[in-house]
Amino acid sequence: MSPKENPSDWRPDRIEWFTVSYRSLGLVAGAIVVAAALAWWFFLRAPSAPTTTPPQTVSIGARFTLIEGSVEVKRAGELDWLTASIAMPLRQNDLVRTRAGATAQIVLGAGDVVNLRPETLFTIVESSQNTVSRQQRVALSITTGEANFQTGARSVPGETTITTPTVRTTADRETSGNIQVDDSGETGVRIFNGSGRAETKTGQRIDLRSNEGVRIEADGTAGEKSSLPTIPVLTAPPNETEVSYPDPSRAITLLMWNPVTAASSYRIMVDFSQSFARPLYDRQGFKATQMELRGLETGSYYWRVAAVDEGGDEGGFGGLYRFTLLKAPASAASPPPLQVETLELRGNILHVRGRTAPGATLTLDGVRIEVQPDGTFNEFVAFESDANTVLLRSTGLNGAAAQQRRPIVVTN
Repeated sequence: MSPKENPSDWRPDRIEWFTVSYRSLGLVAGAIVVAAALAWWFFLRAPSAPTTTPPQTVSIGARFTLIEGSVEVKRAGELDWLTASIAMPLRQNDLVRTRAGATAQIVLGAGDVVNLRPETLFTIVESSQNTVSRQQRVALSITTGEANFQTGARSVPGETTITTPTVRTTADRETSGNIQVDDSGETGVRIFNGSGRAETKTGQRIDLRSNEGVRIEADGTAGEKSSLPTIPVLTAPPNETEVSYPDPSRAITLLMWNPVTAASSYRIMVDFSQSFARPLYDRQGFKATQMELRGLETGSYYWRVAAVDEGGDEGGFGGLYRFTLLKAPASAASPPPLQVETLELRGNILHVRGRTAPGATLTLDGVRIEVQPDGTFNEFVAFESDANTVLLRSTGLNGAAAQQRRPIVVTN
């Protein structure tokens, strides 16, 4: 005790309290320093949180643009079939099924277009783009049925593959073709424009160019590559033509196209719809380059023609044409022009030459005379009659007719 302190102020418990308090404070401060050091040490040693990186591949999807008849979709991983609609998006591994008489058109994000024919089972295996390289990949599968395809004009790298049970076909950009798959897996691959490659499950590789095709057997063996006939050029009626008849049900509409050199016959299809799912006419083995349609009702019609060679290989249809039939007042129908420049008989062969309206139907005593797309005609026909005159009749697209009875000029 200090001499200056009052003895009455000194207490043992007071000294003990200050002694314990300073010691406790020191211990607490030390613990805080140690804890901070440990925390800093663990912070430096702890691994940094992983950085989230964006996916390198993103889906670019697919969608319906046309549905005709009963078309169904089964989502990936699900059991139920859903009725397809234009508003329904299509994703990876979705199944698409077209029933009898049904068709569907699907546009993929890469710009490819696929037209599914009736009774086809189809899968979108992949439709994606790499976010780094921008490369696009489209992978499709056809289990059974038929599909026409058109690959897009890509400005970025990419490829389109179509797989069947027996072959995988890779189509280059701006390539159109057709793939048919039987229930056995036998597959026909045809390229109409562009180029592609077919790789069979047995390892064979076949390069295909425009108007080439190949057939792959059910065991994966490829047959010989074949050349396909070229696509016929349609001439009449011109595309988007409106044809007026006073009585359409009794009128004749003439379809005409240019001949194809390698063709032994033609296939002609006519339908109300551009899908041709339920055609009004599907004439096969047709030999001529023009066909008459009779008794059509008013309305719009689509038509297309494919050439078939002697081996039965069918070429592409190419672009389709559309014409519209209208009912016109009788007073509005004017007959086509009919100019006969030559009518000469030499032996039993009659030479007839002249001009009428493009698309008109011309007969000589009831025998059909071919009219060229520009309206001219120049034919040699067998003539066994003793008559010295013949009746020429030209019926225009509007149903009106012009006829002339002309004398025959006999030459030696």
